[in-house]
Amino acid sequence: MALALAVTAWARRHSFPEVAWPDECIYLVGTRNLLEEGSLHTNFYLTHSILVRGHPHRDVHMPGYVLALAPFVGVLGPTLLAGALLNVLLFAGSTLLVYAIGRRLLDDPVQAAVAAALFTVLPPFPGYLFVVYPELVVSFVFLAGLAWLLKGGGIRHAALAGALFGVGALFRETLLLALPVYLLRIPRRDLVRGFLPAALVTLLVVVAPLSRDRAVHPNAIYPSVLEEARRSETPLRTLGAALQANVVRNLRLAAQADPVRNAEDAVLTLLVLLALVAAASWSRRRGPALAFGLGVFASLALLTAAVLVLYVIRERGGVWGGVRAYMPWAPVLLVMSVPILFLPARRWISIGLVVGVAASLLAIDSRQASFFRRYKETNHEDQARNARYLATWIDRYRPRRIVSRSFLYGLTHYPVEVIWSLPEDAQELRALEAAIGFDFLVLHEASPLRLSLIANPRYVRINKEDRRAEFLVWRRLY
Repeated sequence: MALALAVTAWARRHSFPEVAWPDECIYLVGTRNLLEEGSLHTNFYLTHSILVRGHPHRDVHMPGYVLALAPFVGVLGPTLLAGALLNVLLFAGSTLLVYAIGRRLLDDPVQAAVAAALFTVLPPFPGYLFVVYPELVVSFVFLAGLAWLLKGGGIRHAALAGALFGVGALFRETLLLALPVYLLRIPRRDLVRGFLPAALVTLLVVVAPLSRDRAVHPNAIYPSVLEEARRSETPLRTLGAALQANVVRNLRLAAQADPVRNAEDAVLTLLVLLALVAAASWSRRRGPALAFGLGVFASLALLTAAVLVLYVIRERGGVWGGVRAYMPWAPVLLVMSVPILFLPARRWISIGLVVGVAASLLAIDSRQASFFRRYKETNHEDQARNARYLATWIDRYRPRRIVSRSFLYGLTHYPVEVIWSLPEDAQELRALEAAIGFDFLVLHEASPLRLSLIANPRYVRINKEDRRAEFLVWRRLY
């Protein structure tokens, strides 16, 4: 726990101390909506999603993180501090869960303590401590379910395991792919009478109602690809073509990975190496421990297939999409890998190996922290400049809804709604006009959509006298 606090202090010093990324703004405003309006509807929309789903609807992300964040935003406001405090508490809790899992799986409490200690520096966990992202929550829920699974037996125990398994989907659907771990660990009688009924009830009664009406997002194959297929004249062909294209794109990107130059690729490579070491270490196990390991690798195989077909492996879909998909499994692989560090007969060699591994993990953490800081600084600079400029021109009109890629403006000017994904062309603009009212349309000076607004009687450009304007601000008249 002392190491967890030390790593937290280190992460704070090396992080960018502001909300900057789009999803951070989306999560914080969504939490404020929940607290003030009692609604899971989002304030940030995509043009395409409005045309498909209508208005209002929910964010593309599962709602579990917003629900977990709500008490912290209620006390500290929609700030980085609120998200960071939740993350730090869950990071400490996850450290304890890794130790608990290690005590159940490993022969030696010292090995369990080493696993927990190494977890505190395991990439990418420290890098997300001061980012308002759900990664720590998702991993904590996943680890809590596994820790409970390993704790005991019986129908009641299995039922609670099923409930924990089902609740995980409220935070991220990919946690459902851990099912093989539970199937191979729980006896058949307890599985049928306890785990499966509880899991189904949780999914149907809790998860399904809370996760309906989510946005259609181009970076999320589900549910967007299903919507496109449903509206197509050849739905199966459309679905198959989209999935095939995503697999080809992911394989091409994976082949281009460069862990020496790219921090994201370094973490992905670490996860692959961790899986290989865990497999080598766990191949010596027998009985329930072996069954648990087989379940872990079966779930990882399912996850890899899902990532290739439905998601992103690297450099797409926000910040480190592939890393975030695999992240919850990393602490379990770490626990399974630790015994290999204790194979040497001499203890000083094992100590040297542990220190060497920790140093290597810290080096990757440092690369990740530097990348995140630069990335957030750039995002914040762009978004802050945009928000200041918009405030100068449109605040006097007290807008209710704007069409602009302006996440920070939406955060600081709540409850203004932001349609951040602009129409692709004039036809989609006309469709958006027919679907929903909005007060302003803000374009970058180089946007080709500006040609559709010149001499358009529906709009008047209010910053026309600013000859050097980076953003063209059009007020919608009707």
